[in-house]
Amino acid sequence: MLALATDYNGESRNTEKIRRTLSSIAGAGFSHIHWCHEWRGGYLYSVWEMRQIREWLDILGLRVKGVHASCGEIRFQYAATRDFEEERENLKDYVSQNEYNRLAGVELIKNRIDLARELETGEIVLHLPLPFRIFENDVSFKEKFYTAAFRSFDELKCYCLEKQVRICVENLYDCPENFQKEMFDRLFARYESNYMGICFDTGHGNIGSHDCLHFARCYTERLFIAHIHDNHGTGDEHLIPFEGSFNWEGFAEIVAKSPCESPCLLELNMHGKTEKVFFRKALDAGRKLQAMAERAGRLIFAGFNADCDITAATLSSSS
Repeated sequence: MLALATDYNGESRNTEKIRRTLSSIAGAGFSHIHWCHEWRGGYLYSVWEMRQIREWLDILGLRVKGVHASCGEIRFQYAATRDFEEERENLKDYVSQNEYNRLAGVELIKNRIDLARELETGEIVLHLPLPFRIFENDVSFKEKFYTAAFRSFDELKCYCLEKQVRICVENLYDCPENFQKEMFDRLFARYESNYMGICFDTGHGNIGSHDCLHFARCYTERLFIAHIHDNHGTGDEHLIPFEGSFNWEGFAEIVAKSPCESPCLLELNMHGKTEKVFFRKALDAGRKLQAMAERAGRLIFAGFNADCDITAATLSSSS
C-alpha cells in the first residue's frame, strides 16, 4: 500500500481535471491518496462536492490517508515578517486576534474535518504558522497568539472526537527549531494523543537542520502521519525519496517505533518528469522505504522481547 498527495502536478478547481488526477493515481498502482487540493486559502467544500469526491474514490478503488486542512489565505511564509496582524486582516484565520476572523478559521477547519469524515480517514494535517520575529520582540503578543490558538483548538476538540478525526500539526521549515519545539510542547501538554499529534514532514525537517529527524525523534509517540519527500537541505523541493540528502534509514527506524500506520504517504512534485516515469520512480522509492520500515520494525520487536542480549548476528538473521 502506498499513498500519493493529489497535488503532485499542481492543483485545479476543474472537476474533470481532478477526476483525471485521481484516475491517474489509481491507474499507476497507488492504493491511497492524501487530499491536498485547497490545502491553503478559504475555500469551503459543500456536502455535494465531498460526496462527489467520495464516489470517484469508490469507483477507482482508492482509499484516503489524511486530508491537508487549510489555515487560511496566507501560508507560513508570512512568519518571518513584522506585519503579522496587518497581513492577517479579514481572513479565515484560527489564530486571529479578531474574534470573527478566528471563528471563520475554526469554521474552515471544521469543513476539512467534515471532508475527512466523508472520505473515511482519521487525520487532518494543519499548519500552525508562528510569527517568531514578533515573539522575539513582544513576549506579550506570543501569549495572545497562543491564547487564540488554544481557544480555537479547545472549540475544535469535541468536534474532532465526535467525528473521530485527529488533528496532526505539521513541522515547518521557515521557523527556528526552538520556537517549533515550544509550540509542540505546549500543544501536547494541553491535548491528548487521541485528539492531537504531529505530521512529520521529512522535507521540512531536512532544510537547514543539523538533525533532520529532530521532531520525529522528540515526538515519536505522537507521530500519526508523515509527509514523505526529499531535498538537498536548502529548499522545499518535494523530490522523490533517495533523490536528496535526507536520512531515510533513521526515519524508517523512528516510524517503526511510532503509531504511524501504513501506507507511506508521498508528498511529491513531478519536476518535469512524464507521469509514467514519475509514477514508476515514486512507487519504487515508496516500496523501498516501506520495506526499510518493516525491517526496522522486526529488529525493534526482537530487541524489546528477547529474554537475553541480542547479538549483531541475531539481529541480522531476524531481518
